[in-house]
Amino acid sequence: MAEDINMPQMGYDMTEGTVVRWMKSEGESVSTGEIIAEIETDKAIVEFEAPTTGTLLKITAKEGTTVPVGNPIGLIGDSGEKIPSSTMNEDSNDNTSPNITKPSPPNVTKTPPPLSKSTSTKKQSIKISPIARQIAEENSIDITQLIGTGPGNRINKKDVLDAIDDTSETTINETSLPNTKTEDLPAEINASPEPQQLDKMRQQIARVTTKSKQEIPHFYVSTEINMSNTLELRKQLNEALSSDNTRVSINDILIKASVMALKAFPKLNASFINETIQQHSQINIGIAIGNTNGLIMPAILDCQNKSLEEIAIATKDLIARSKNGSLRSEEYSGGTFSISNLGTFDVDNFIAIIQPPQSAVLAVGKIIKKPVIKDDQIKIAPILTATISADHRIADGVDGAQLLTEIKRLLESPLLMLLNE
Repeated sequence: MAEDINMPQMGYDMTEGTVVRWMKSEGESVSTGEIIAEIETDKAIVEFEAPTTGTLLKITAKEGTTVPVGNPIGLIGDSGEKIPSSTMNEDSNDNTSPNITKPSPPNVTKTPPPLSKSTSTKKQSIKISPIARQIAEENSIDITQLIGTGPGNRINKKDVLDAIDDTSETTINETSLPNTKTEDLPAEINASPEPQQLDKMRQQIARVTTKSKQEIPHFYVSTEINMSNTLELRKQLNEALSSDNTRVSINDILIKASVMALKAFPKLNASFINETIQQHSQINIGIAIGNTNGLIMPAILDCQNKSLEEIAIATKDLIARSKNGSLRSEEYSGGTFSISNLGTFDVDNFIAIIQPPQSAVLAVGKIIKKPVIKDDQIKIAPILTATISADHRIADGVDGAQLLTEIKRLLESPLLMLLNE
């Protein structure tokens, strides 16, 4: 019997997605878990896998259309199976909306002349991905002058970024100002800028973080961790793995320590949904990754079954695929616990906001040399400050403290992580 392929929920608070590209054509065979399409959310382009095995009987949402979560985008069934008349007559526009991005507010110093009706219509009819359109508008790139390299000559993100690179040198030369005192600048340059409208990603981040702080009663526990032994272990591991082109980072070791701690104290590997606590059997660690449009937090799946080396490989693979738009839907939305590391930005410590529907996040800053007392002697040691933000509906302060203390114990005695693999 034919089964609808519905727009998936690929992230908390996602309400709709855009079909960027179909990887299969009508009439082709598909298998469960096989990538059949690319879906664009507010934050990223994600690979979408077939929910069942069969034949792709019908594509009801063409490339470039936006579909609400849960609405059909296609139909899978048996080869030769008769397609229901309701599906045959279905117009993709019934469940979709055109990808028209709201125009950016006018520039303070110079207002461009209004587009003619024909020019505006031409721009709206051009085949271009939503992210590419957004970047083009933010950088004043005329999309009518671009040649798309995507499927069906569709303009993609890379096409727009290439156009920005081509014009950057000219833009710098045209807009460079001499070294002039602020008071000597024209009044319009000193004028306060107009409020900036949020792009789609920023809107989504605003919705999720606001909802998190409003609905999740956060509590916080912090500790300082002596990283001497972890740094030494990392050095030895990387020397041993040098021939394999695999390097273990501090973040990889943080992930491994968090996974082992969650195994020992699993209370915060859970979600609070519909007034119930749903405990997760898998440990999927979300890691914060910044891209040109903002922040995403995809997850490394099944970390409870991975060695430290496997985590290191999976982390690098996840980061690479997040940048080229090949994340899978379960990686985008399947995190059960997250880690946010701002150490590379010279941040000593901070607290992070929980990513719903998760119940906790670990925030770490940079490693700082500090005086510590050991055996009644003052010594200098590399210290990392770590803070767990946790959902008080699921756990109490003691639960957060137990989890963080176990992470600290493992990082200060990192051989324990290798012995238990």
